[in-house]
Amino acid sequence: MSKQQQEIEMHDVQQQDTYISHLDLLKEDDSHPIMWLLHILLKACAFFSYLLLGYFIQNMFYEMIILLICHGVDFYLVKNVTGRYLIGVRWYTDLSFHGQEIYKYEFYNKGEVNAIDSTVFWYCQFGSSCLWAFFVFANIFQFGLIDIFLAGIGACLNWINLWGYYKGSQEQQKKMRNIKQFLAKKGAKYLINQK
Repeated sequence: MSKQQQEIEMHDVQQQDTYISHLDLLKEDDSHPIMWLLHILLKACAFFSYLLLGYFIQNMFYEMIILLICHGVDFYLVKNVTGRYLIGVRWYTDLSFHGQEIYKYEFYNKGEVNAIDSTVFWYCQFGSSCLWAFFVFANIFQFGLIDIFLAGIGACLNWINLWGYYKGSQEQQKKMRNIKQFLAKKGAKYLINQK
């Protein structure tokens, strides 16, 4: 989709949650360890279902249904719950009257993101996206069509979530620009030293 077809709409949302959980283990850091666990467990549930369910369930149909449910729950909860708590962003898309896709973002904590929460979120999201892509490519070489389909669903949903959050996170875009600049400088130094 070209940049002209894509519009981004951002707006702040006042956080109205006044409930403070007694399970908040790192209260002074305003960290969300329960959300970390949920985020990590959702990813792990889908991975282990994909890798191990075939040993316990002999019917491929039931295995597919369980894995698709795991993928759907992971996508929904990461998009709407753990992303909101861990990095303070929720994203969704709408279609305009002219059929253009509009990305919309809701920011909940006005730029004050906990470093631990952010690190856990981004590493898990990027790592799981790469791992699902690896499963897709590994199954291409094994010619496992059903496994390609199941891993492809996981890869697509994880990369969609990663892309949606990346577009909404100015902090993450700034980090990527810094990484690109660093790699460009290193590459230029390497090329100059080669001559």
